[in-house]
Amino acid sequence: MDELAAKQVLLDFEIIILIATAMGVFFYHLKAKWFPGNEMPGAYEFDHFDLILMWFPALLFLINPVAEVFLAGMEAEQEVGEPTGTLTTVFVNLSYFIFVGVMTYGIMEWVRNRRVVDWFGLKRLSLPHIVMATITGSVIAMVVCGWALGGVSQSFLEGIFGKLDQQEAVKMVQASGSTFYLALSIITACIAAPLVEEFLFRGYIYGVLKQKTGTLFAMVVVGGIFAVVHGNLPALAPLWAFSILLCISYEITKSLWVPIGIHALFNVTNIVLMLTPKAVE
Repeated sequence: MDELAAKQVLLDFEIIILIATAMGVFFYHLKAKWFPGNEMPGAYEFDHFDLILMWFPALLFLINPVAEVFLAGMEAEQEVGEPTGTLTTVFVNLSYFIFVGVMTYGIMEWVRNRRVVDWFGLKRLSLPHIVMATITGSVIAMVVCGWALGGVSQSFLEGIFGKLDQQEAVKMVQASGSTFYLALSIITACIAAPLVEEFLFRGYIYGVLKQKTGTLFAMVVVGGIFAVVHGNLPALAPLWAFSILLCISYEITKSLWVPIGIHALFNVTNIVLMLTPKAVE
């Protein structure tokens, strides 16, 4: 029942953050209408149509907290244990990310006729600069989000709800019963997830909301959305901070490769830390 309560808190938070996003867009629109500024349009401008289109791929992630509450409720009623991971689960998760990635790319390239290479600054930085920025950002993320906030959040929330489940991606890796299963789980967590999530959350959603509202507001609400769709209450605060850090890295470098790299290296580091005890044993 504690797990179900935690899932319900996540669902409530998702509703709150979505309402806050809608209200922010509305009030910023009124502000722009009543107090128009003199800013010159930029080279790459999102429009109101993007404000609608970006939610189609986002909804495929936003449904996760709803599904988590439903599944947690079924397990509580049936009093069954946590099912072990299967290859089917990994393939479904990988296919899910591929579908969302293709959908987001299709909206940008085919529906809106925009070259993502230009819009997301994929050719802006050289490889050495991307690597340096990625390593620097990953170290900061591990210390601030992974170690400091992660430990505090876990201890605080488990003091309220008791022992809570880990993230689904973590359970997938830990449930690896074969090398093939482990390899697919790592590909999903370290390649598919960073590419698709950064492309959608940092590239598209953050880009649209930043233009329609403001940089700080967009960072905060995108961070909240990014954190809640991962479906794990103890990870909510660390992932929120992690998302804001990724937005800052994107703002500084203007290249989406940097948040993608930070995200991937962050996940790789966490997987290595998870698997190290196994290797020792």
